[in-house]
Amino acid sequence: MAIVGEADTAAAYGGIRADAVPAYLIPWYTRAARQCSGITPALLAAQGYQESRFNPRAVSPKGAAGIAQFMPTTWARWGRDDDGNGVSSPFDVGDAIMAQGRLMCALLDKAAASGYPGDPIALALAGYNAGWGAVELYRRVPPYPETQNYVAEITRRAREWATPGGTIAGSGGTFHDGTHRIAIPRANPRSTRAAIAWARQQAGTYGWFRRCLNFTARAYGWQRAGVDYAIDHYYVVPARMRHDGDRNPPPGALLYWRIPGQRAGHVSIYLGDGLIASNDILAKGRIDIVPADLIEKKWGARYVGWTVPYFPHAVR
Repeated sequence: MAIVGEADTAAAYGGIRADAVPAYLIPWYTRAARQCSGITPALLAAQGYQESRFNPRAVSPKGAAGIAQFMPTTWARWGRDDDGNGVSSPFDVGDAIMAQGRLMCALLDKAAASGYPGDPIALALAGYNAGWGAVELYRRVPPYPETQNYVAEITRRAREWATPGGTIAGSGGTFHDGTHRIAIPRANPRSTRAAIAWARQQAGTYGWFRRCLNFTARAYGWQRAGVDYAIDHYYVVPARMRHDGDRNPPPGALLYWRIPGQRAGHVSIYLGDGLIASNDILAKGRIDIVPADLIEKKWGARYVGWTVPYFPHAVR
């Protein structure tokens, strides 16, 4: 993961590389990802590969069936005749992949609402593998070796299989990690790595209603930013440190949006891998870790650009 002022790059979840997934499956993974915000075709494809190696006739020793490995009781709840052939079957790839997407959407909703620390996508994947009850028991990704490996392998492969600029559900385009080096005239009390770690630790906490700019300032160790509105802060940062419309910010950057009918705008700290820590997006006043383009999808916001984490008027 590339940090502001540090090297390395990583891809975010996006569309699917044509050489990674059988061509006949790509339309189904794309369609399944459109059922909610937060999941992508590459993520679902990576999960399908982990479940069955894309074998639509797979049956596990425990009785899980099909490309997405549904148990009979789980299929009874989530399975539908999505391919329109008159039969709802976990062995039909269309039915199975769409059901996989529905279940992942439901698990992602539970993860976002749980307040448990960590990436909601990782929690949702853990729930798919071990059952949501196990996630609730440990209040995090369960410490089972199989589940830990399941989450790690799927998220790694999803990044490898994602295409640059892949889009889902009419978003403005997914965000990808970039690299950038620039001297910040006024050093922050917290380093970029420490700021990202602090922001992740706040996931699930409340008390941040309409305090997006204060949250980003606090992440970097300041008491307040010294500017009233998020969108105004974008323009107090020198032009050479602003990147209008660029969707390749380095982790630790500050991302800005204009929101229709609202003066303040919105700002979030970019965590890397297409994710931000944002207030108010899933619950008023709460910090959640979500895909960056959810701001556009949910609020109809217009992405303005990103800046380095420079707070010229901040108060400590």
